[in-house]
Amino acid sequence: MNKPKKSQKKQKTKSKNKDKYEKPKRRKKKKKQKNKDPKRLGDIQIPVELQIPQCQVCEKKKADLYCKKCKVHCCIKCEPQVHTSLLRKFHFESTFNEPYIQEINPNLCIKHKKELCFYCKDENELICNKCHRNCSKNKHSTLSLHDYSNEISRKIKIMLNKIQKEEIQNKETIKRTRVNQNKLKQKIKDLSNFIENRSGLLIQKIQNSKINYLNLLNKVEIISNTTFTKILNEKEEKQKKLNKNKNQIKKIEKLEKDEKTIKIIRKSKEILSKEEERKKKKKNTKKKKKLNIKGGRGKKIEKEREEFDPKMNCENIIKLKNENKTAWNPSSVLYYDDGIICGKKIYSSGKHQIKIKIDQFPNPKNKDNQICLGVVKTENRQNLIKKWDWEKTYFFKTWRDIQQKKNQSLKRKKENQKMDEKNYPENIYLKKNDIFEISLDMDIRKISFKINEKNLGGWENLPEKVNFFASLLGRKGEEKNQITII
Repeated sequence: MNKPKKSQKKQKTKSKNKDKYEKPKRRKKKKKQKNKDPKRLGDIQIPVELQIPQCQVCEKKKADLYCKKCKVHCCIKCEPQVHTSLLRKFHFESTFNEPYIQEINPNLCIKHKKELCFYCKDENELICNKCHRNCSKNKHSTLSLHDYSNEISRKIKIMLNKIQKEEIQNKETIKRTRVNQNKLKQKIKDLSNFIENRSGLLIQKIQNSKINYLNLLNKVEIISNTTFTKILNEKEEKQKKLNKNKNQIKKIEKLEKDEKTIKIIRKSKEILSKEEERKKKKKNTKKKKKLNIKGGRGKKIEKEREEFDPKMNCENIIKLKNENKTAWNPSSVLYYDDGIICGKKIYSSGKHQIKIKIDQFPNPKNKDNQICLGVVKTENRQNLIKKWDWEKTYFFKTWRDIQQKKNQSLKRKKENQKMDEKNYPENIYLKKNDIFEISLDMDIRKISFKINEKNLGGWENLPEKVNFFASLLGRKGEEKNQITII
């Protein structure tokens, strides 16, 4: 075997040594090149005092300490909450108060210190190639920086278009508001001018009215003075007459002392007493005649008061009060009560009026809530109250169905009875404090109805004897129907 030459060995060693020493030189060159590039953000040296973060525990003061192992910024007061007494020895702490320089490169990944190439939508962060692999394993949606920048620019353009449209709309609204403002100013001017003119006219009218009232007051004063003087004159004349009468009375008293004069005076007193008795008798006879006058055309109407008869009350449903002049239905049954009650007085001759005031009548548009007011034949009172037999009844009902109207007209035709159906309405809505009038002319045997002095028709060919009756129908839970005889 031939041994290698020395020159060859030296060359090999030199080559080996070259390999060893070339690598660190290149690394140093790269670092120097990085420091030489002023454009990169990683080369910018920012003092720590400007980048001091807040305390992560209290979030109020600036941080004084930072633990690299715990990765926590904290102030001096909150530091014992982060470290125990044992951990303080082993964990490295660095203060921010000591000025030192920290290099920041935003183009590199914090974890892997490589260039940022992608954007992760799920994590909302820029990532490098290694982070991209982890995201693809976790099935995260990622984009390249070019696509991400295009998407952001597209969103920015949309926002700009919206802003431009809003600016155009705002300009239009400003123009409209200015136009409306000018219009309002013009209207205000017109109104102010109108008010000034109107106020001037009103002031003139007030002044004229003031003058008129002053003139009237002067006239009233003159008239009052004249009347006062007249009254004083009349008073003086009366006093003179009284003085004369007193003198005459004194003379008569002197004459009474004589016997002859006394006899004459006694006779005159007896004559005067007899005349006074005759006058009283005439007055009493006139009063009796007025009460006993029978009805007829041109004769006066009787003004006797009517009352409800508590004996003629259907199953005692209707309650009475106010000396049997008011009736009301308490409506205590599950559905409704039809309470019927009759009056005491029997009408056989003459003219009569019955006035009824409606105290309560709720829900007038409800068919179940009704009032019937009219007259019944005296012989059929008990049938109406006990058996609910409505024969020989002549009444006005607040609500009438069309079929019911036809049936009533047929019955009346058989009995040769007529009704004024022109004024009789199909339904009427009563109110509180309405006044219902029933006028009876028993000489003609006719009845007519009125409500608040409005004619509602009536009936003819009534029976010889008749009684007043009322029917109050109401639901449970509602207010009570109530009427009073005036």
